[in-house]
Amino acid sequence: MNGPIDGKTRILGVLGESIDYTASPAIQNAALDHFKMNYLYLAFSIESKRLGAWIETVRDMNMPGLNVTIPHKETIVKLLDEVSPLAEKLGAVNTVVHREGILRGENTDCFGFEQLLQSLSIRSPRSALVIGAGGASRAAIHTLSQREEMSIRLTCRKPTRGKRLVSALGVEQSVEVVPWDKRAGIEADLLVNATPLGQKARDPLPVPPQVVRHAKWIADLVVRPQGTKLVSLGRSYGAEARDGSTMLVEQGRESFQLWFGKRPPAAVMEEALKRVARDGR
Repeated sequence: MNGPIDGKTRILGVLGESIDYTASPAIQNAALDHFKMNYLYLAFSIESKRLGAWIETVRDMNMPGLNVTIPHKETIVKLLDEVSPLAEKLGAVNTVVHREGILRGENTDCFGFEQLLQSLSIRSPRSALVIGAGGASRAAIHTLSQREEMSIRLTCRKPTRGKRLVSALGVEQSVEVVPWDKRAGIEADLLVNATPLGQKARDPLPVPPQVVRHAKWIADLVVRPQGTKLVSLGRSYGAEARDGSTMLVEQGRESFQLWFGKRPPAAVMEEALKRVARDGR
């Protein structure tokens, strides 16, 4: 913060479970400092069973809102007063906006994912493989399904969950669900990792190396500016690959706009993210 915490300081933050890894406080506090706003953005680790009771603190403490991450993006939907049409279609909320006692769910992940795709300079991919079936996967599938003449496949550990996701999005005709143990045989131009695998250095790859070898573009939604195993391996094979930093920054800028009516410069958040990476956090 630019000034000391005082009696007028208000808080907001990101809500998840075991989220000590998150870089959202770094980028959002940098944006608040840029605008000299007396707010503090924190990370709140809340167990799923306590989510219903905890969400009321947003109203009680008059928070402007929250970001929402794994594993609460889907379960929080039914706890809110209203949701945007996009969030309702996706069945996932990553941003809560508080206005005069009303909690509204929004989804800025699609915007962030589209910006990540643009940063990869993707040129007419014919096929895509999305790994994972959580909230980020929903945003990726929805965004990719808007592109014509693209073959999209989804793989996850629980095929029934993947099929429910595809059905909920209404894309059964354009998205094939592939069993997790069959993913090694998939060839795709674009590879999207929408699982948490890669957040920790010891995590395994989300797909076998032979799948990575065939990809031309890789969007790893895990945020590690210093690189993930998937990004590093993809680049070694000649693919254009990026981690989720661009998506995090752009969805964060969109969230900030929803809370406060102004959009922070991308460079402010990007520099904060670089500092996190340099500090090894």
